[in-house]
Amino acid sequence: MTNETTPRGCLQGLLDWLLKLFGFTRQRPGVRSATVPLDQKYREFVDQWTAETLGRWLHETRNEIDADLAAQALTTPNGGSSTIAAQIRETLIDAKVTFTPHEANYVLQVEAYTAPRQTNGKVPEILRWRAERPIAWVEIPDDVREHLIRQRQPITLAYALPED
Repeated sequence: MTNETTPRGCLQGLLDWLLKLFGFTRQRPGVRSATVPLDQKYREFVDQWTAETLGRWLHETRNEIDADLAAQALTTPNGGSSTIAAQIRETLIDAKVTFTPHEANYVLQVEAYTAPRQTNGKVPEILRWRAERPIAWVEIPDDVREHLIRQRQPITLAYALPED
């Protein structure tokens, strides 16, 4: 069943247009379900790269945070163990993911601010981290591609911290 309030991907719009062109005005349920796994694969690719990058930064900020466990907690819907999730919330101040057009390709960028836990009573030094990698147009999730087409400028998404 298709929810009409959900934004539709570029491929879905093209398929709908082709169906209308050939006289099919009713959307067939199988058309949308065929495009979902591919978009999900790209979303997982972006999420995994971002989580691994943030995990390394969290470990470099606080040695007691295991990079692999942090990455797993950032990609797990419930945030993994409550200990690692609490350490992430204490350390990671803010993070964002940006998709930017660059020449013939696009760049996926993650930027984060972290603060080590202070035991000496001083104000913590805030660390700024930034990494980027090229990303092909087809690897960008559908909803982000739609925004890139409509706005013709970089798209920045907030990164959600794990919950308890």
